[in-house]
Amino acid sequence: AVVSTQSTGGGGLVRIEQQIESSRLNADQSLNAAFKDIDNLMIKGKEMVALAERIAQKLSDVKTQGDETVELKSHLLSIGISNPVTRETHGTGTSYHKSLGSELAKMLRKPLQEAGGVLSVSEVYCRYNRARGIQLVSPEDVVNACKTLTPEHHGMELKRFSSGVLVVEGDNFKSIMDNLLQTIKANDCCSALSLSNITSIPLLLAKERLQAAEQHGIICRDETDDGIFFYENLFCLT
Repeated sequence: AVVSTQSTGGGGLVRIEQQIESSRLNADQSLNAAFKDIDNLMIKGKEMVALAERIAQKLSDVKTQGDETVELKSHLLSIGISNPVTRETHGTGTSYHKSLGSELAKMLRKPLQEAGGVLSVSEVYCRYNRARGIQLVSPEDVVNACKTLTPEHHGMELKRFSSGVLVVEGDNFKSIMDNLLQTIKANDCCSALSLSNITSIPLLLAKERLQAAEQHGIICRDETDDGIFFYENLFCLT
């Protein structure tokens, strides 16, 4: 009986080891298949970018463009950045980051306008890499590229709010503050949450805009049991 128990136990261990090995082999096969799919996706992605570039080039060669041609070209451009800046084509260090900054500024003009003139760097990072397709850049490179932005050359710049949040701000800061003040006056007062809902901007940016306006003396706060509300600063009118 003792021998039989040991034999059964040994067989049980062997079976467990076989199951572990089988699971490992299945996992390896799944990983290999996944990486193969990623490689195929990258190849197809490069082919699609090359195709978009060829079509865009042919469209640019056409001297007279009808409405349909112009619309098609705009769709192609919306695919993303057709020929993104890379270290291989633009070197390294400051030169690379300046080239990234110029490319970033062109891509951000419309999103900045739609967002009311301010975008957090984290959102800039996501939008930029989405537009670049498979040629992704690191968060550090995006921040360094943002540091090269100037209002004179790019119409935007990198700023750090008092809370430490980094944002890219357009050169239309005054119009942003004017719109903020008009929104507050139209609603008597605003909290960060109500401003976020009214203007359809992230709550974080709503807080930062209110703080920036307060620091510039445009608005003042009232801290109550129901929360913090901001009003037009009537003292600055006197």
